[in-house]
Amino acid sequence: MGWEVIRQQHPKDPNKWSRLWNPDDIYHAFMSEEGMKNVETISVELSRSKEVFANMKKVFAKMKKLRLLRVYYSVDVMRKKYKISLPEGFEFPRELRYLHWEGLETLPLNFDLEKLVAINLKCSNIKKTLENEEAS
Repeated sequence: MGWEVIRQQHPKDPNKWSRLWNPDDIYHAFMSEEGMKNVETISVELSRSKEVFANMKKVFAKMKKLRLLRVYYSVDVMRKKYKISLPEGFEFPRELRYLHWEGLETLPLNFDLEKLVAINLKCSNIKKTLENEEAS
């Protein structure tokens, strides 16, 4: 029921929603690169869509209110098969409080943990940390 309330606010514009959970809606919002200021929660099951994060570096920089990020696979085979490397210069939003990301291979070097209260990197294998482009 809560999902429908969110959708009713701006039925055709997921960029203005505070919560994104449908891979198609997330893909549309990320590709349009507009808005995203209101997004507080993203929960996406990646076995349904791996292209969701194609434009993630630019988009995450705009999400100042993002508090919960959950990226997961519902199928065990997918967890072992697919790994995600974040692009150089990627930064998690500073307001992030909960991070659950399965299959992650990189973390930003300047990953701000000040407000983070929970982190779950299940099935991840962090191989390196990323330099911030401005610091390089």
